[in-house]
Amino acid sequence: IAVPSPKLTLRYENVTEYTHLPEITRQQVQHFFEHYKDLEPGKWVKIEGWHDSNYAKKMIVEAIERAKAVK
Repeated sequence: IAVPSPKLTLRYENVTEYTHLPEITRQQVQHFFEHYKDLEPGKWVKIEGWHDSNYAKKMIVEAIERAKAVK
């Protein structure tokens, strides 16, 4: 989950993990991503799970390393 900077809104200033969001918000986010491709033939989305910020950082670093290796 990415949230706006506190410079833009204080609403999410204490949200550093997806678990800090209310369950209903997580359900709404999941529902959105499970269905936003429904009207595009042949496209679909599968939610495999939720992970913490450390996992997200690891995935970002690995993606950057792969991109650098291609250059």
